[in-house]
Amino acid sequence: MVETGAATPAALPAPAPPTKIWQYLILYPTLALSIGGSVPTVIQEVKAWRIGVRSSELQLVQEQTRLWSRNAACLQQGSSYEVDGPHNIVVRVTLCQSTGDTLLRYHVGAWEPIFKWVALPVEKVNK
Repeated sequence: MVETGAATPAALPAPAPPTKIWQYLILYPTLALSIGGSVPTVIQEVKAWRIGVRSSELQLVQEQTRLWSRNAACLQQGSSYEVDGPHNIVVRVTLCQSTGDTLLRYHVGAWEPIFKWVALPVEKVNK
């Protein structure tokens, strides 16, 4: 038995497009802020990807690159000190006279040496 007074789905009016004032005041600014806030993260990820490191290591790699370029002349002129430690650990310290930075070279036994620059803290120089 079919009721004759019931509306069919084709007879219902189409819903209005969702153009309410809250979209312009809350939704769109929130969306713009969230997308805009992710731009620095995307830039950092792209920089890390281009040089082949994890994004968490990007700042350390950039600092080491800056120190290597700043102290390249000190490798030949700097004074070096070598210390032999336990378990075949060898540490060589090279001091850069012009910048005050220190190059640490360390290795264990026949392993490949690891080089790290340590920058002179700026607040120590200004005191």
